[in-house]
Amino acid sequence: MNAIAQVVVKVDNEALDAKYDEIFEKHIAARKKLVTVKQLAAMYSMERDALEDAFFTDPRIKLYERRRGKGKRYWIAEKVIPIMDEIIEYEWN
Repeated sequence: MNAIAQVVVKVDNEALDAKYDEIFEKHIAARKKLVTVKQLAAMYSMERDALEDAFFTDPRIKLYERRRGKGKRYWIAEKVIPIMDEIIEYEWN
């Protein structure tokens, strides 16, 4: 008896592209030197006002805030992200 199996594989290219983009964005984000309010809001799924209340008044976070003149605020990513994670984990109920 000769039986031949046929396997059909369908690839969802849109789903693959979306997953690739997600992985790429995470990789790039991990290498950023500075982050903005908008980026932190996306990273923590929080509105700007919530970030202000929860994190930006903290002296540990203020220490790493940078601004050129009266321009946009930036934070040193490798310093503030671990502090923000620590605040969430140990200081929130």
